[in-house]
Amino acid sequence: MPDTMLGLAALALFCVWSRAWADDVPAPSPGPSLTSPRWSALPPRPAFAPPLADTRSPYSVVVAHSDGIDATVAARFPLVELDAGAVRAQFGVSAGLFLGFQPDGPLVFDFETFDGLFLFPLDVQAGPWSARLTWAHLSAHYGDGVRDDGALPTNIGAYSREWAALTVVRQLGPARVYVGGRALLHVIPDEKPLALQVGAEVEGPWRVAPYAALDLQVTQEADGAPELCGQLGARLRTGAWRLRIAAAMRTGPDDTGKYRPAPEQWAGVLFGFDADVL
Repeated sequence: MPDTMLGLAALALFCVWSRAWADDVPAPSPGPSLTSPRWSALPPRPAFAPPLADTRSPYSVVVAHSDGIDATVAARFPLVELDAGAVRAQFGVSAGLFLGFQPDGPLVFDFETFDGLFLFPLDVQAGPWSARLTWAHLSAHYGDGVRDDGALPTNIGAYSREWAALTVVRQLGPARVYVGGRALLHVIPDEKPLALQVGAEVEGPWRVAPYAALDLQVTQEADGAPELCGQLGARLRTGAWRLRIAAAMRTGPDDTGKYRPAPEQWAGVLFGFDADVL
């Protein structure tokens, strides 16, 4: 009996010592969190938001300014997404119609110019970083309103171009900063190919959010003349949309294909309709 009690006591002591030793040993650190990539079609949340102040971004807006009225009808659709948890990649399509109207009497606006844009973006988003690699096409045309002009335009030849562009964005709290570059691949008429773009935006977190945006571009085709665009206003979040109203300005080479690179300078009021993103 004493031998049995002694054996049980030794076994209990061994169990207590083993548990204490196990508690002193640090648990192995978990390895990196890995998420199996998931493919999906028509993802609801775009991975990239084009710059707000860029007048050739695919946003639907109407701008009434000192030189007339500019209207843009645009749409952006991510088609497929690869979601790896910390990183999302999307491929999609965007298109925009950029229409220029000139006043011709009380409440009369002649349809003067039409630029058509479509692009195929590859977007990547990882934490506060996002990027867009784009192949795009743009062509410029005159509208029938030029028939009322005192002198008909002489540059009636084709205006067409394709390019590749890369834009990288960093989110910094309520602000975004971005830098990008563009290279023309095919151009009619011939032009120098390179362009640089930088900009910044800041927007409040509220349902009615004040915002400010500034965009600067420099292109070889305009001999380095700066193109500066700015907006100061507010965006109202409602469902999946943001309604935008802002004071807007632009100075530098004209962004309309048929008038480029003639200088333009205007200030006006912008009304926009943006899909909610990010």
